[in-house]
Amino acid sequence: MLWITLNIFKKDSLDMQGYLVTLLTFILMTIVVGKIYILAWNKSYGQKITPAGFGVLLPIMLLIFSILNPEILANSILNFSIILFAGLIYLLDDLKGLNHLLRISIAFLFGAILFLIEGLSENHSNLYLLALIIFFGVISVGLTNMMNFYDGADLNLASIVLITGIILFSYTTPENLTMKNVGIMMSAFGLGFGFFNIKPKTLYMGDAGSFVVALFFLYLIINFVTFKESVPLELIAVLTLPFFDVFYVMLIRVYFKHDMLSRNYLHLYQRIYLRYKRLYHLLPLLINVFAVIYIAKLIEMHSIEKIWALLIAGSLFTPIFYIICRFLFVDKSYFFGAGERKFIESNDNSVKEEIIYEKNSYELMFSRSRSDWMKIQKNRLDKLQQVTDAMQRLGKHAGFK
Repeated sequence: MLWITLNIFKKDSLDMQGYLVTLLTFILMTIVVGKIYILAWNKSYGQKITPAGFGVLLPIMLLIFSILNPEILANSILNFSIILFAGLIYLLDDLKGLNHLLRISIAFLFGAILFLIEGLSENHSNLYLLALIIFFGVISVGLTNMMNFYDGADLNLASIVLITGIILFSYTTPENLTMKNVGIMMSAFGLGFGFFNIKPKTLYMGDAGSFVVALFFLYLIINFVTFKESVPLELIAVLTLPFFDVFYVMLIRVYFKHDMLSRNYLHLYQRIYLRYKRLYHLLPLLINVFAVIYIAKLIEMHSIEKIWALLIAGSLFTPIFYIICRFLFVDKSYFFGAGERKFIESNDNSVKEEIIYEKNSYELMFSRSRSDWMKIQKNRLDKLQQVTDAMQRLGKHAGFK
């Protein structure tokens, strides 16, 4: 963290004053808009449902800054407009709920569109172009699901946005004003949104926010691959822990033959959050980012290119660190998904009832949209009705009227 801080304040003081004013202005904008958004949501849907979908503000902020500073971000206005449009479509998932196939299709479509706008070259043959469209569409779906999985506890996704913004600003060359100002905007949004998200059930980025963040990472990846903008490779460190966590949980779910489209509560941050009920779930990501960057710098000293140094550091450190965190801070019954196996294999009804109650509690705690909340409440009412009907039948058999 120290060298990142030093990196930031090595800049020219006049530039720093301008960046600081921009940062504070857009933090204030995020807070003011957040207050208005919460009031409007509560008026429309009531206070029982936590406001969601606030993530669409990020591309709006970038568009406003781009229009005010066309000399800096003029080339990115179309990209940010596409990301905003995609976020607004995904906002329907927070408001009404979309089926899984439609969500995957939207993610694939906008991933392909973003590539066609940002990465298309005249040198591409038709077959190669088709392969790239499919590749970036699949990457978009993967990133969207990963960010969605990671938006399950207070400040979790906000911390990813903030760290990404800090790295973009501090590791981008002074000449690359595009990426530097994107970093400022992401940092401002992360801090402003964190003002609300630090308080439980106040404001969520929602599925729209997860999609927006995923598309921003795709935008950065496309820029890196096409050499249009110099993107800091240190961003690899932000994705290593979420990637390994999703991979680990998917292995557990495949082993226990879970419905891969259903919710799960096995991710590292979820287990830590539920066990300690504080912000400790943020520490693994923060520690992993700084450790991977530091280890990569040590590896670079042996004449290894930065991208390979970061990939080696992430591949070696992150899995070991993840397993240690899971062993130390996660309930042992969920270390390898044993809690799930206990539910599947047990004939003890009390054990099954305990785990069903636990899962229902998780669903309420991690519900991130109006549609989720409504489905959970309906499911609970249905189960209550089933219990009531069973009690009535038992009463009749016992001779009660």
